[in-house]
Amino acid sequence: MIRAAIAVLIFISVGVSAYEHTTADQCDWSGSGGGEGGGVRPVYLRCARGTVLWRYPHDALRVVLSFPPSFTNNHHSNYSGFRACVKISGPVRVFLEVGGKLRQLYSPSDNKHDYSHRCFRSRKHTAALYMEAEDDYSFKNAKVKLQYDLEPNSVKGGTLRVPDEEEECRPCSMEEIAKAYCQSDLVARGTVTAVEQIFEMNTAELVLRVTKLLRYVTQEAEGNENNLDVMASAKKSIRVRIPMTCDARHGLGEFVIMAKRRLGDFILVCAPRLETWMQMIREMDNAPCVLHS
Repeated sequence: MIRAAIAVLIFISVGVSAYEHTTADQCDWSGSGGGEGGGVRPVYLRCARGTVLWRYPHDALRVVLSFPPSFTNNHHSNYSGFRACVKISGPVRVFLEVGGKLRQLYSPSDNKHDYSHRCFRSRKHTAALYMEAEDDYSFKNAKVKLQYDLEPNSVKGGTLRVPDEEEECRPCSMEEIAKAYCQSDLVARGTVTAVEQIFEMNTAELVLRVTKLLRYVTQEAEGNENNLDVMASAKKSIRVRIPMTCDARHGLGEFVIMAKRRLGDFILVCAPRLETWMQMIREMDNAPCVLHS
């Protein structure tokens, strides 16, 4: 930790011009080794989601995350930073830079599952992650993988909010349910057949038996909905994550599950009972899209 802090302070005081810049206007970065002369190699990513693949990790990377300029220009009036979630694996320690200090996000020995989502908020337009390779010689042929997903803090402007854990347990209002239906990656009617707790990831999974698929956006072609009849036959059972703090129970009846895909997993946004959803459709006059049941 001390070595990491000193390295970051040196990096900031010398300036990034002393090192080779690695800018990725696309979403991903792939590379090997580390900074020149044992320094810190800067990586700039301007995208809502993507992957950092670091082969033969050595020394350190400083990964700066931000939305692309086109997004911030279009949302300038209500853009107030973002919430980021990352999924990390490999022989590396990862720190978040906060107010000139480092807060550890990941270590191979922190007893958390590699599939855990580690989330934080940035009130600015960027967030910096310091990735320090482990020194063990046996790791030299290994690789480090970091996946990231950014979500704007603001709920205005048609942006779907994924709140913090204490907020995720709160039932959705009618307006939030309508927005979730129109913007979620998954909307499905179904019954909850089981609730499985995953203690090492501090999360629980709802096992949903799908009775009708209303909306499904594929990961490969975001924004495009595949043929729902075909997807329904292939997705008879779906797993949706929810924080363990919500203490989800196995309830009776049919629900409308609305979930957002984050780092390859479905995260629950809203889950009204079917009766509530049907009543909403009848009563709501100004929904942001056409509501179906």
